[in-house]
Amino acid sequence: MTMNSRPRIPSLNDHYCQVCSSSSLNNNDRRLSCFSCEHCNLSMCYVCFDKHTYQLIDEYTRIQKRFSHLTHLFDDKRHLLGQFQENCIRSINSTFDETFKDLENLRRESINYVRNQFNDVEVSFMKIRE
Repeated sequence: MTMNSRPRIPSLNDHYCQVCSSSSLNNNDRRLSCFSCEHCNLSMCYVCFDKHTYQLIDEYTRIQKRFSHLTHLFDDKRHLLGQFQENCIRSINSTFDETFKDLENLRRESINYVRNQFNDVEVSFMKIRE
């Protein structure tokens, strides 16, 4: 077993609030820690832990509001994309319907033209026979 694998023995400073100790210029203002934050693994006194907890709750609330806002924006964009897709499909269908109508008209006109040409030829033949 190496020396690095032994558990660390807590020092006297481990019993003091890490927040107060780091922000205090005078070591006399240090308070004993009675809470440990699971979020940041700091040992804190009641006052610092309370303040820290409210900061975390405030940050969590802001994140929740932001997430809700982004979810709403995402849903709006999804709805707009759905409407855009419907408009595109409607436009495509309309264009094809119009093209089919034009082709049908062209077909009818072409058939009528051919019939008229053959009728004219037949009339001409009839005139020649007479």
